[in-house]
Amino acid sequence: MVQHDSVKDPGDLSIKLSMPPRASTLTVPMSVHPKPGYDDTDRHPYVVAAADAGVLLHASHWPFVGFDLDRDPPGILLVARDFFAAAGPGKALATSVVHVPDRVRPYQPGISNVRNVGLVSLPGSGGGDYVVAELYVADDRATLFTFRSGTGGWVRKDLSCPSMSGRRWMWSSHDVIAHDGKLWWVNLVWGLLGCDPFADEPVLHHVAFQETYPIGGQAAAEDAVSRRMVRVSQGKVRFVEVARARVQRPEDTLVVIWTLVFAPSGFTFWEQLSVTSLGRVWASDSYRATGLPAKVPVLALLHPSNPEVVYFFLEKYLFGVNVSRSTVVEFVRRPCDLVKVVNGHRRPPPISWRHVLAWELPSSLASGKANASCDHLKHG
Repeated sequence: MVQHDSVKDPGDLSIKLSMPPRASTLTVPMSVHPKPGYDDTDRHPYVVAAADAGVLLHASHWPFVGFDLDRDPPGILLVARDFFAAAGPGKALATSVVHVPDRVRPYQPGISNVRNVGLVSLPGSGGGDYVVAELYVADDRATLFTFRSGTGGWVRKDLSCPSMSGRRWMWSSHDVIAHDGKLWWVNLVWGLLGCDPFADEPVLHHVAFQETYPIGGQAAAEDAVSRRMVRVSQGKVRFVEVARARVQRPEDTLVVIWTLVFAPSGFTFWEQLSVTSLGRVWASDSYRATGLPAKVPVLALLHPSNPEVVYFFLEKYLFGVNVSRSTVVEFVRRPCDLVKVVNGHRRPPPISWRHVLAWELPSSLASGKANASCDHLKHG
């Protein structure tokens, strides 16, 4: 979903849906911006998260526009929900756009980073009861800030950090995912921190990754964004890694899909779902038919209803691979034109899963379409 403001049309927040895995278009009216009508209004807002509750957006003003991962970003958060089909093919409107209140300072810090903010709905509420949350971690303590729908402000809760053997508590999140009423803060090296933000006294849980090859060194950790991602598919948390040892050849690079298993005892562990090598994919007739070179691609998406299908970016192309069959199942020559705006003037980071979200459409929009729309939601 490539989102942009419509200066000429100050109407409703709307979505122009495309068949997946092509990008859909979200139009954000100027009227919901923090400074509507001003020349420095952010014409490149972006989606922070998408869930049953709807879509969480960030909008700002010049020069803090576009894809801004800096600390304490200026701007506002919006929750768009209650989408319904409108006149015109594939068009939908949001009947509810909620401005998430700013935090009361100096008692509550501002949003530290949009990578640290998540959106989740209470199971069984149909998305009507939701929470926007951010987690701060320092030493052996953590602070959870939550805004719950129907309330007037943020609530602060102090939490204890779980033990994490061999790690110092200097947690930083690459992403936040929602699953079964819980939020999981993702560090692509250290694992997951999760809790139930609806609970009166949330308890943090740490889940380390089951790694094929450990990531070592600062450079490798920075490269993790292109080689690892955590997503929800078919109702379960999945960890996808593109991994190889330093001494191995590119064709020996593995694509591995893990499933997080929640045992009745409360114990969690990763179970391998599928694995293949890039060499096997490159050797397939389906890959050769795309005309793509034999290069290591960048992770883009995990199909939200088929965990066997992983999407990759390579150059300007998007393609999907069925990992268990080592075959290309979808190929898009031009998935979308990215809006290349980062904090006003910076060069965008390399394209990765940060720029896209696979959003399972609400039931009100899913009829007549696939259950998922491969949406470009983040700019880069």
